[in-house]
Amino acid sequence: MELLASAIIFILGSAIGSFLSVVIYRLQANKKGILTGNSMCPACKKKLKWRHLFPVLSWIFLRGKCAYCNKRISVHYLLLEFLTGALFLISFLHWNFIITIPSLVNSQFFNYIIDWRTLSILAFYLVEFSFLMAIFFFDLRHKEIPDKLSLPAIAIAIAGIISFNPVMQTVINMLIGGGIIFLFFFLQYFFSKGTWIGGGDLRLGALMGILLSWTTGIFSGWMIAILALLIAYLLGGVLSLILIAAKKIHRKSTIPFGPFLIIGTVTSIFLGQEILNWYFNTLLM
Repeated sequence: MELLASAIIFILGSAIGSFLSVVIYRLQANKKGILTGNSMCPACKKKLKWRHLFPVLSWIFLRGKCAYCNKRISVHYLLLEFLTGALFLISFLHWNFIITIPSLVNSQFFNYIIDWRTLSILAFYLVEFSFLMAIFFFDLRHKEIPDKLSLPAIAIAIAGIISFNPVMQTVINMLIGGGIIFLFFFLQYFFSKGTWIGGGDLRLGALMGILLSWTTGIFSGWMIAILALLIAYLLGGVLSLILIAAKKIHRKSTIPFGPFLIIGTVTSIFLGQEILNWYFNTLLM
């Protein structure tokens, strides 16, 4: 049962990734009907048929080219579909809502029930991860984080977390988590006059803090948020040094920081408690 559910979740995530690629294209091109309309080749503008729209598989079978004009299709379409599917699968394995109960009649058979709260939590994170994946690839390609992606994600995050934990402490935790990262980025934005980070990073920082404020472990949400920042800056610094050494960029080049913040956020959601627990246990030994 879990194997079948895993396959369905991966396919669903890949399909969402394919949809997100359309959203990214239409947002960047400022086209109307972001959520509607037919898919078409960006080069020849021909309408794609159903057999061209299978997530992951179509790109592979078409060898990364348009079926009509033979123009190259960017590999980012494949990556967005595959990585979104993989993230959905990891999320399902983390919040597995299927409870297996051995049959009382025959031990070789199993009964399955659904943990509806876990399912609702999974659905919440799948929605948020979809926004994060769209922001990841939009910023990676266009060096911009549009408010049409970040602001709805923030609103959904606030509403979702409060609905799961309808107490005042939840609001306080979100204010602390979101406020710490927002203030950290705001100070950089203010003193650098927008040269170090962009305004979109401010909204993404608030989203990070809100999502990471909801924690069920021994470490507070603001500690998990700081860990996410450390991961992002560490990855960004290492990659920058590698690219400079390879002469792909120079010291004054700018690279989009949003993808690193999202990697830090997703990593901290899944492994933040374990990483901090390992760190403090190692430090105190």
